[in-house]
Amino acid sequence: MDTPILFYKIHQGEVDPIDYINWALKMLENNNDSFSLNILSSLSEPLNIFEVEDYFKRTLRELKMQEPTFEECAQYYIQQLAKRIPEEENSAIDLAYKIYEIARELDNYDGLEEWYNISEMIDDFRYGDNISHLSKVALIVTIAKEVKKLLSRNRN
Repeated sequence: MDTPILFYKIHQGEVDPIDYINWALKMLENNNDSFSLNILSSLSEPLNIFEVEDYFKRTLRELKMQEPTFEECAQYYIQQLAKRIPEEENSAIDLAYKIYEIARELDNYDGLEEWYNISEMIDDFRYGDNISHLSKVALIVTIAKEVKKLLSRNRN
């Protein structure tokens, strides 16, 4: 798990102990090393959240890592979800809705306004009358177009 995604989950209160372990393993794969990181990566079930978080905090100190802002974490997470959509077409609708959920938490979501419209289309498709007779394929095409815009905007 990438650091900004872990911190996003921490900010949202959605973090599970296993998320810290997955983060530690990813950090080791990326050639980071510290005493506490090694311990954290080796913890196994049943996990004690207090022990896990203690080793996580120690690791941050040992590696001199600073906590990213919520906005940085959210923007990064949105990018990662957007990158998954072309690869995981069957999950495109769920991933798009998650992008909207993250975007609405941001104080400044410039360039993400269209995700609100997409969320409305998703809700109408899933739960509404679907008056516009929107098909799943058309919805995924709309999502894919917005993903392309989002990713190209953030490359610049």
